[in-house]
Amino acid sequence: MRLLRILSVTILLSLIFISMCLGMSMISKSMFYLNGATNKTGEASYWSIYLGQPKCSLDRKYPGEPMQKITVGINLNFLSNGYISCGGFSDKGKIDCSPVMKIKVDTTLRELSIDSIDCIYDFGRKVRTTAGVLGDFVIDIEGNRITADQFMLTEYKMPSDTTDKELSRNGDDIPLSAIAFTKGGIAWAIKTMAEEAKTDSLKGVAH
Repeated sequence: MRLLRILSVTILLSLIFISMCLGMSMISKSMFYLNGATNKTGEASYWSIYLGQPKCSLDRKYPGEPMQKITVGINLNFLSNGYISCGGFSDKGKIDCSPVMKIKVDTTLRELSIDSIDCIYDFGRKVRTTAGVLGDFVIDIEGNRITADQFMLTEYKMPSDTTDKELSRNGDDIPLSAIAFTKGGIAWAIKTMAEEAKTDSLKGVAH
């Protein structure tokens, strides 16, 4: 029963997010991707990428109560608008927060914008900047530094009826291996992941 309740809540949160996406004016941003199930490439203009629902510890103050830490699962979605949508629910109601995309190189963290990203690869765990810097892809949520544990694409389409500006889902969700904002970027990501997989395979044989 508890599992069913958890699944019901997760589905409800996903439906709420989807309705929010369709109700707002999403910005088109051309993005190339590698389908993790078929290894085929594709392109999307209006999109959302689900990054997971990590548990975060957040400081919150409620009327009549002292500042306190709450632990809550936060739904993370990377939107073609260029930002991370971030929200969840606790026993005290809706939780909103402002995540920041960052690249981690060794122990150094630096903020990223969508325009500074060349590609995100290794199933959402690594990032390459337009300047060629490589590092871990991190979402900073009020000090909670999160690595994506999901990398799932939902594509949206503009209706053919120009009087209707509401976007609709375009097909089933797609598991991703990598995304990029240029054809050269996705080609680099595919080549790099193939080389890393080959290196890991050779290491396994050596052991």
